[in-house]
Amino acid sequence: MPLSPFPDSPLARAADQLLHTACPPTLVAHCHRTYRFGAALLDGRQGAFDAEALFIAAALHDLALVEAYDDPVTPFELHGSRLAAQELTTRGARPELVELVRDAIALHMEISTADDPRPEVAAVHLGAVADVIGLRLDQLPPELVAEVLERHPRQGFSAYVTKAMTRQATAKPDSTIAALFQHARFLDLVAAAPFND
Repeated sequence: MPLSPFPDSPLARAADQLLHTACPPTLVAHCHRTYRFGAALLDGRQGAFDAEALFIAAALHDLALVEAYDDPVTPFELHGSRLAAQELTTRGARPELVELVRDAIALHMEISTADDPRPEVAAVHLGAVADVIGLRLDQLPPELVAEVLERHPRQGFSAYVTKAMTRQATAKPDSTIAALFQHARFLDLVAAAPFND
């Protein structure tokens, strides 16, 4: 199974540039792995998907985890979805693309999003969860997983996401991530993920 290439549209390039400008290298690599794993997990499961929409949403899905882009009250996934929508609208993206990217980012923390009928929305969730806690990695060929990790090294990502999510859960006790801390032992899942950071 070959890796899905990064789309080369002006909007995709702009999203990747914003990702690189705003985020530390470990988060950049996570967003790239989210795209790769998400696209691979869609293979054979759903029909064709919009690679541009998936890439943009994956690239920007954690933008509001960065303190400069965070909001003190709004959950990071909701605030980030609005930031991404504003960025795309400013660049003249069609409304359907803006809506798809916004929803993919806003919903990526919800467990039920894995079953969203829109493949791009489901894939951001699937790819992010695969990269954070290793869920469904066993459904992918080991050589594909190894190639993704080689191209986009983790660079201490587990420690980064633990710190960032702890900050979010503490500051926003009514958020989805706070509920995952309380009911799903989120930090234990991160620690048990099959990665060597």
